Amino acid sequence: MGYMNKALRVLIMTLAPGLAVAQMPGGPTLPIAIRPFPQLVKYLGLDEKQSTELRRIGSEFDSYLFVKQMRAIQVNVEISAETQRDVVDPMALGARYAELEAICREARDTEKKTQESARKVLNAAQNAKVQVLEQAYALLPVIAEADAAHLMNAPMDGSVLTQTSVLRGIPGTGTAGLPGCRNPGASGGLVFMPLQSGASDQ
Repeated sequence: MGYMNKALRVLIMTLAPGLAVAQMPGGPTLPIAIRPFPQLVKYLGLDEKQSTELRRIGSEFDSYLFVKQMRAIQVNVEISAETQRDVVDPMALGARYAELEAICREARDTEKKTQESARKVLNAAQNAKVQVLEQAYALLPVIAEADAAHLMNAPMDGSVLTQTSVLRGIPGTGTAGLPGCRNPGASGGLVFMPLQSGASDQ
């Protein structure tokens, strides 16, 4: 529990800039990302009602992710403890890995539903503009290679461009950015994406 409290304090301090604090019903006080995304408002032509609703949807997802990420931290600590035992209990270890997978799958499903809810806030013309953004995003790997080949000067170094992801809140743009999800070479369990002032997520 001491480790969890310390980790929670560190995360809150790290995310403090650009975060508000909200009290979860029956739970701890959690930081909630504030993302006004002014450039997106201008690009899509969002009205105040739409902007407010998108912030609400995003804050709910951020709160959900925070709780799941805290649990993922605890499970990873338990896995570490189990693997250090003289005699490993395969049932106990397997149960914890299974829980991480369950957290990952639930987070992936919740993220999908959150995006669907956000898309419903937009009208047809605005959704078409979001598709343009998706097409542009797909070109990031090519832009990174063009930068590496000295064919252009990208806003960010090519080696960083393909790795950069801004929270969908707290956040991710891929499965590896969700609590409990793992991939080769990733630490897994907990991934907080950097928040950028005035920027939206995927």
